[in-house]
Amino acid sequence: MTNLPPLAPLASFRAAARHGSFTKAAQELHVTHGAVSRAVKQLEGFFGFELFERRNRGIYLTDRGRAFAAQVETLFAGLERTCEELKTTSPAPRLSVSCEPTLAMRWLMPRLDDFHRAAPDAEVLLSTAGGLIDLSEQGVDLAIRRSDFAWSGRYHSESLGREPIGPVCSPAYWAAHEHTPKRLLHTRTRPSAWTDWKGLSGQTPDADAEQYFDHFYFSLQAATAGLGLAIGPLPMVRDALAQNLLVAPYGFTTTPTDYVVITRRPPAPDSPAQAFITWLTQTLDLPRS
Repeated sequence: MTNLPPLAPLASFRAAARHGSFTKAAQELHVTHGAVSRAVKQLEGFFGFELFERRNRGIYLTDRGRAFAAQVETLFAGLERTCEELKTTSPAPRLSVSCEPTLAMRWLMPRLDDFHRAAPDAEVLLSTAGGLIDLSEQGVDLAIRRSDFAWSGRYHSESLGREPIGPVCSPAYWAAHEHTPKRLLHTRTRPSAWTDWKGLSGQTPDADAEQYFDHFYFSLQAATAGLGLAIGPLPMVRDALAQNLLVAPYGFTTTPTDYVVITRRPPAPDSPAQAFITWLTQTLDLPRS
């Protein structure tokens, strides 16, 4: 194996070649700029020639660097496919799912047993997180997110439907405040929720007070407890509405934001991931764009 270069630096080289930047490669790999630079220099020391030209504070693949990058990309893609095949051919396939916390707690978890009955051979391992995600590094097969951020173009994504939102409160709160100014409940994780709804719906409830919470889940719990009106995304309040724990006096307005599923590549038609995505789409039953 004397003709093989050191293998550890290959991930850094691959990321730097893809981004054309040591800084962006470091951000993707969650390491320092210096670590990426040293990894590339280690490879260049092995080959005895430069893989990148450094000029004008930028980096540019040399001809030999470009040829090597193509081979490295092919090898990594093949390795990733092999690993995925090994996982999906196991006797009891496991599907690792990352979901936004409030959607997971208020909508997905109460319904997971329905999916298990529909696909008894698939085991869902659920974790909660929002925003950016590195599927490979975090060992996640599938992420459920709102489309309010940019994710890597190397991932596959598909829409589960548009998000309807509307103010919600307890029936007792509405009975007491239908004709009086209301307390508006805000969440710091989505601070523009009220502004977005007002702009889309054209409605502006009279308000005499405001209260802020650190997370969407808490603002919805506060609304259920009768503390005021909170903006409720329909999937997150659907059960509470059906149980008459909440009412939606102004109805729901469909937003331009989608719920999306993000995967490394399009799932195979007969895979657990595709079965889960199909079930999600049917069960969420959201407006389509």
